[in-house]
Amino acid sequence: MRIITAFFLLFLIGSWAACSHTGKKETTLHGTWQSLWQKDMTLQLELDDGKQFKVTLNRTGQTHTNIGWYDTEGNTFFIKDSINYPLPVCNIADTGKYNFSIIKDTLHFKVIEDKCERRSAALQLERFVRIK
Repeated sequence: MRIITAFFLLFLIGSWAACSHTGKKETTLHGTWQSLWQKDMTLQLELDDGKQFKVTLNRTGQTHTNIGWYDTEGNTFFIKDSINYPLPVCNIADTGKYNFSIIKDTLHFKVIEDKCERRSAALQLERFVRIK
């Protein structure tokens, strides 16, 4: 009976460990994030491992794209429009600084400092879920 009980306990512990490992949420920013607000627009944020970002806004049948650079230090997120992009949303000299957190599968930003009102409003008001 002890052998059966020991085997059963080992099975339960192994099953729990396997489930807790595969259920772990990704905490890296790399990937594609979709805004939760999708009533009259979609906003997608792509963050690659080369520290480049791409934002795609689809609204009323029109698509607007912005690209640039980002970096992180701990839970601080820095973002800057690219000088190579012909129509940056923000002044290319301005770097936005945000706190970020990933709670469950949702990415949140809180502005620390950003002179670009369009960027700070979009990032701070939106919540993003990972889609890739």
